[in-house]
Amino acid sequence: MNFIEKALKPTSIFLAVLFLLAPAYYQSVSAAMIGTETMLAPNRDQINRDYIQNLMSREDTQKMLEARGINPREAKALIDSLSDDELEMIFQKIDELPAGGGATGFIVIVGVVIIILIIIVEYFSTVKMFPQLHSDE
Repeated sequence: MNFIEKALKPTSIFLAVLFLLAPAYYQSVSAAMIGTETMLAPNRDQINRDYIQNLMSREDTQKMLEARGINPREAKALIDSLSDDELEMIFQKIDELPAGGGATGFIVIVGVVIIILIIIVEYFSTVKMFPQLHSDE
């Protein structure tokens, strides 16, 4: 019995110290809400990569690349080597492009309408904006 008491005392001290120091090895954890964007980011990156690859596989895009001296296969390989952030930047720039090919047509139409309105106002108003166009009346 004496042997058990002698062995039990150091063992109990060791276990008490061990239980007191055990929480020191663990880090505290904080819980927070995870946003939808964070959960969908890997999926979005793959969607962006697939969209740009589909764009590169179109015949008109390949003709445009060849006209500029770029091999479409090399362009696809370069797109495969891009990081997710670079692909996101390219996708955003593609997404921001106008769908109708630019605003040139709109500007021309607005300019023609303004010129027609100036002509109508010039010939039908009593105050002439461009007197040099009229002969002495």
